[in-house]
Amino acid sequence: MVEATCLNRRLLLGTAAALAASARLPGTAAWAADAPAQPSDAVWTANFKDLTDTMQPLSQWKGKTTVIYFFATWCVPCHLETPKLVKLYDTFKQSDMVVIGIALDNADKTRAFAKKYNVAYPVVYGGREAVQLGQDLGNDQGAIPFTVVIDKGGRIVEVIKGDTPDGKLESVLRPLVG
Repeated sequence: MVEATCLNRRLLLGTAAALAASARLPGTAAWAADAPAQPSDAVWTANFKDLTDTMQPLSQWKGKTTVIYFFATWCVPCHLETPKLVKLYDTFKQSDMVVIGIALDNADKTRAFAKKYNVAYPVVYGGREAVQLGQDLGNDQGAIPFTVVIDKGGRIVEVIKGDTPDGKLESVLRPLVG
């Protein structure tokens, strides 16, 4: 059991190191030119535990302008972007817009992260299912952070692999929320 845990940690650290080595500098996020025109049904059928360990169906936010933010507590750009997302959510939450944070981490680390940044938007966490959802939405490289904007009609209008340039999400959201 101890050997398996160490192996899992080594695999996780190796993956983190590979991601860090391929990370882009701030302001150089890669946008997917071939993002799917529609989110897969997996978005609205997915269920993840929230910070109180209650299952939350993503379908409860269907019909809203939605920013889905895949992050990890060990991800340096995620620590830089989360305060910006908190501010973005505060700015647009009255406009029928929601940010959904999907942590690729465990519950305790995710709770501590959300508390540290006073996150008011919904945060859920998941393992392989969350990674698969990211892949279904166009994250073919396993980038962290990974951000997807879905309009009220369910169409993906923006996919950002890596860190998000300042002002990018605001410029995408303004025409969507009126």
